[in-house]
Amino acid sequence: MPQSSLKTLITLLPRFAEEESDFYTVPRETLIAALSQHAEPAIAENTVALVENLLDSLAVLNGDYLANGEWCFVSFPAQLMAVSVLTTLADKQSRWFAPKFWNTQGIDNAKKDQQRDVLRTMEQARFQHHASQQAQPIRYCYVAWSIIKLDGQILFYQREDTKKRNDPAAGDYGLIGGRANQNDLADVTDTAALLNHLQAPDSEAVQLALPTTLKRELGEEAGLLFDAHYQFQLWRQLQPYQQVQGAAPNHALTEYYLSIFQIELTLAGYLFLRQRVKEDERLVWFSIADIENGATADGKIPYIKALYDDFAGDKAALVAALSALPDSFSPAYLVDKTDFAISLPSDAEQAVLTWKLGKDKPLNQSINQRQLALVLGLAAHLRGFELMPETGLMLHPHGWVEIEPTDSLALELQALAAYLRESDLRVESYLDRWFRLSITPATVFFADSLFWVLVNADDLASCTKSKMPLTIERQGFATALGWVSSQVEVFKLTLDFVGDLMKLANQAKPDADEQAVKIEDAYKKGLHKKPAFSELGLRRLIRREDGEIKVVLAFNIN
Repeated sequence: MPQSSLKTLITLLPRFAEEESDFYTVPRETLIAALSQHAEPAIAENTVALVENLLDSLAVLNGDYLANGEWCFVSFPAQLMAVSVLTTLADKQSRWFAPKFWNTQGIDNAKKDQQRDVLRTMEQARFQHHASQQAQPIRYCYVAWSIIKLDGQILFYQREDTKKRNDPAAGDYGLIGGRANQNDLADVTDTAALLNHLQAPDSEAVQLALPTTLKRELGEEAGLLFDAHYQFQLWRQLQPYQQVQGAAPNHALTEYYLSIFQIELTLAGYLFLRQRVKEDERLVWFSIADIENGATADGKIPYIKALYDDFAGDKAALVAALSALPDSFSPAYLVDKTDFAISLPSDAEQAVLTWKLGKDKPLNQSINQRQLALVLGLAAHLRGFELMPETGLMLHPHGWVEIEPTDSLALELQALAAYLRESDLRVESYLDRWFRLSITPATVFFADSLFWVLVNADDLASCTKSKMPLTIERQGFATALGWVSSQVEVFKLTLDFVGDLMKLANQAKPDADEQAVKIEDAYKKGLHKKPAFSELGLRRLIRREDGEIKVVLAFNIN
C-alpha cells in the first residue's frame, strides 16, 4: 500500500463534529476515483478495500452507511482512531510502540506484562465481537498432562504464570505436564517445517510427539525418568477448545489440543516421588473432593477448566472417572495370600506362627533374637505403628524403610532378606537401600503378651448405662529399627457383652458350649470388625484352640 495513497486518503475521509452530532459521508467510489489520479485504478481500488476492511474491523465506520457504499464515522473518537491508524501507517517515523517493544529476550516481567496486556486486550475484543461468534485462532497449543494418583490423591504442580491470567479464580495449580515445543519433534529437522507443524491446527506430527512432551515435562517438574521411574498410557484426549490465553506474553486466541496420560510408577519412581514432594513445595496433592469443590481447605485452586469442560461441566462424572482410575503405584507384596496370617512373638524362644488352612504352625525357618528385632521393626512400620526410627533411617509408606547401603543396619537387613527368601516371612530389598516386610499388612499380628484389657469397676457396677468403655492397649516395645510407641483404643460396648467377655476370660477351661459360641459370634460381628481394633495388631481377642473358645487376654479392673 503506497504511503502517498494513504496520505491522500486521510484528506478525503469523512468528518464528524467534536460537539453536537453533525457529520457527513463520503462514497467509496469517490475515494477510489481520487486515488486513481495518483495510482493504477486496480491499486486504488485495492487500497480503499484494504483500508475499509481495517477501519471496519476497528468498528469505527457506521455499518448502515457502509452497506450502501458510503464511509461514515460513528463518532468523533472513532474518527480520531481512524486517523491515528492511517497516519501511523503513512508516516515512516510514526509507531505505536517503541522499536524493541516486542523483543522477548532478556526483558523483565514488567515488559512482558505490557506485551501480554496489549495482546490480551486486542484478542479478547476480537474473540468477543466476532460477527459469526467463530473467531479464527492465531495460536495453537498442544499439551500433554499427566495423572499421578496415590492413595486417592492426584499430584498437581504450581504454575509459573499464575499471576498473568488476570483471573484469580482460574487457579494456580495444574496437572504435571505442559505444551509441546520444537525439541519434542526430533524427527523434523527443517526449521520451517518444524515451526509450521507447531503453529498449525490439528497437526498429526505434534500429536504424535506428545508422549515425548510428557517425558520432558515429568522430568522438568517432578524429576521423574521414563522407564526407571514410570510407564504411561493415554487416558483421555480432550476435544479441541478455544480460549484467549497463553503463558507470559504469548497471549492470544488459542486452540488447545490436550492429551492426558495415566502414570504407572515403578518402585524406584514411587520412592523417589515421595521424597521429591517433601522437598519441592510446588508439588501438591489434591484429593478428589478438592477437585470436586474447586479448592483445597487452605485455598489452593486446581487449574483444570479444560477437563471440567470436557465433561460438559458435570463434576459428578469427572469425580467418578477420577475415582475409577487405579493408583499409580501398587504395593504388590511378595506374600499376598488368602486364608493366611502370621503372628510374631516378642521373644525368639517362641516360634513365629503362620496360619494356613485353619490351623497355626511354626515358620519353616527359625530366627534368632536379633533377626526377630529387625522383623518386629519392619512389621511395626508395615502396620503403621508409630515408630521412632534409629538415626539415619527414613520411613516411607507401604512399609518401606530407607537406609544407606553401607550402614551396618542395612547390611543386616540385606542378610535377613537373603536368609528368609524361601519362607513366608519375606523381607524385600531394593537396591540394597530400601527394605520392607513384604506381607499384606492386615495379615501381620503381634504377640498377645504385648496387649492388655482394662475395664472400670464403677462402669461395671452401673446398671443405668447401656454401654461402657473397654480399653485395649498395645504396650510400647523395642525393635532394631527403633522404639514402637504404645497405642490405646477405647471401645464403647454393652454392659452385657463386656460381662460375657469377662465370664469367658475367667473360665478355667472354657468349652465350645452354646453360650460361648454366641459370645464369639457377637465378638466377630462387632468388636473384631472395628477399624480401631484392627489397627492395634492383635490377631483376635477370642480364639479357638483345640476346640475350646478362649478370651486370650486377662481383664484388668481399676
